[in-house]
This record gives sequence, structure tokens and C-alpha cells, in this order.
Amino acid sequence: MKVQRLLILLLVCFHSFLYASESPRHSHKQIVKVVDDFMLAIKNKDEQSFTDLFYSNNVPWLGVNPEKRKGNLPSNDGIIYATHLGFIGWIASSEENIEEKYWDLTIKSDGEIASVYFKYSFHIGDYKMNWGNETWDLIKTIDGWKIVSVIYSATYNPNPRSDKN
Repeated sequence: MKVQRLLILLLVCFHSFLYASESPRHSHKQIVKVVDDFMLAIKNKDEQSFTDLFYSNNVPWLGVNPEKRKGNLPSNDGIIYATHLGFIGWIASSEENIEEKYWDLTIKSDGEIASVYFKYSFHIGDYKMNWGNETWDLIKTIDGWKIVSVIYSATYNPNPRSDKN
């Protein structure tokens, strides 16, 4: 009887091990890959790879230019309304080298939903056009992690681009 109980216990443990949720470390790596793929799609002007990172074509994409906010309380001044489709369309149609760089990445996830926060800078050729902080919300789908919202702050370079760029 003891052997039978031990065998059942081992089978239950083995079954639980096989169907356990993925580790937070595994989710973390997958989410970092989404961020890296996002940056690579911009650099390569790859519209399909870029749009495949998003849950749908209706993902909120909002920016805030803090320099245009007025008064003691924030106003709607300085809010940038856009779409990821318009963003990558503009990049893909440009003949210039465009790149977004990121650092100080923080990821919070329970394996089903995630939030990423990072500092970024956006470059056209050698010109650093703007920089700030960016945050995304993601959801785990059958096709992997997908972006469901993008919010960023944008401080624009006060120095104009030179004609060489």
C-alpha cells in the first residue's frame, strides 16, 4: 500500500512538473526578445515584423511632450496621438537610417501579463531627435507575447539637425 501511495504521489508531482507555468526567468527572456525585435524592426524598416509584435491594429499609442504641458495641473496640451501602423509606415518610407535605442529595462510579469519600462532615444542618422521614457503593457497569447499599449514621454532635441544629416 505504501508503494502504491508513493507511486501515485510521484505521478502527481511529475504531472505537475510537466504542466507547470513557465518560469518568470523564461517569460523575462521572451519579453526582452519582444523589445529587441521591436528595435530591430525599426532599424530594418520591417513593417511586417513590427506589426506582428502587436495584439491588434487598435493598440493605444500615446506620447507626452512635457515641454508643452501648461499650468500646475497637466492639460491635454503636449499629448501625442498616433498608431504603431503610422509610426512604422513613416519609418519604412524614409530613406534615412532610423534607430531607437533603449536601456534601464524593467520588466514586471506574472507569466500572463507584463509591463515593461525603459529609457529610450530615437535617432535619425547621427541626429538624436528625441528621448524619454517608454512603457508597454503586454499579454501572453498562443503566438507569444504581444504589445497591447505603448505610452512614452518625448523630450525633443533643442538643437536643429544640420544639413549634413
